[in-house]
Amino acid sequence: MADKPKIDLNGRTAQELIALRDEIEAKLLELQAEAKATMLAKWQSEAEAAGLSVKEILATQAPPATPDRKSRKPSTKGAPVTHRGPNGETWSGRGRLPRWLAAMEAEGRKRDEFRI
Repeated sequence: MADKPKIDLNGRTAQELIALRDEIEAKLLELQAEAKATMLAKWQSEAEAAGLSVKEILATQAPPATPDRKSRKPSTKGAPVTHRGPNGETWSGRGRLPRWLAAMEAEGRKRDEFRI
């Protein structure tokens, strides 16, 4: 690429930057369309040289196979209990810290004391 002067973005307003971005996106789409047309013309000429047409080639191609996915059903049972409190409270170790465990930790007790 030729050395082009860099665009100074400092001092530009938000509206100017948005307009510049939109202009860049439009130019990119234009360049992509040109590249696509060039490639298609090249492929068509190569296919014609081989006695084929691009449409025939594409018609013989199978669509990509999609894997059969089983629908994911929500679990009917909760996560296994990993902590038990002094009054029989339970916690799976997931989600928010329960009040009883937060109170015990505030008293200076360790979480591992309540691990099952």
